[in-house]
Amino acid sequence: CKHVAVVTVISEETKRQLISEIQIPADRIHVVPVSVSSRFQPIVRPFRSECPRILQIGTKANKNVVRLAQALKGMTCHLDIVGTLSDEIRKALSDNDIKFTNYLQLTDNEILERYADADVVSFVSTYEGFGMPIVEAQSVERVCVTSNCSSMPEVAGDGACLVDPFDVSSIRSGFRKVIEDAGYRNQLIANGRINKRRFDAQRIGKDFLKLYNQVNDAAGNERVT
Repeated sequence: CKHVAVVTVISEETKRQLISEIQIPADRIHVVPVSVSSRFQPIVRPFRSECPRILQIGTKANKNVVRLAQALKGMTCHLDIVGTLSDEIRKALSDNDIKFTNYLQLTDNEILERYADADVVSFVSTYEGFGMPIVEAQSVERVCVTSNCSSMPEVAGDGACLVDPFDVSSIRSGFRKVIEDAGYRNQLIANGRINKRRFDAQRIGKDFLKLYNQVNDAAGNERVT
């Protein structure tokens, strides 16, 4: 990192972390986000407010599934979880009487099917370097509940319900609001429709091309087109 001309990172959060670990000038680090796959397009389906399906992508410790289970206790819903369930997560699901379906080793198309069948996307992680499920949810036009820390507010923009991932009551309140308040839910989806444009592959490709040409110009090399 200290010897290259430019470092690219996927979020301001990653940039902050890198600066805290390595003493290099901040202006050498450029944020270029991850592009969302063109497979994720709007999928219209009525919201099932009587028993919404909540999609949880990922089960590692930072994904915060135990607190999610505690937050959903007593709520009429069905949780779809993509990822291997640890004993701790299984116990939390059982202790809180959560109805769930577990999915493993899904193909890209099967992942898209889970988004299509979801009413709400859950991404209440305690830490993320980016947060692609937020953008994927916005791209298929599903409301997302995510965290108010790390990179997630940066990625979500105004297009998600932000909660404190360390506070079970905050997580619970967020889910209740998006389920019970159709106006709020639809506004978040509309905001997400705008926010997802930041992660278009063509736009991000142009950002990379601009950086490559800056490096080329500085080295006296021919520009890339």
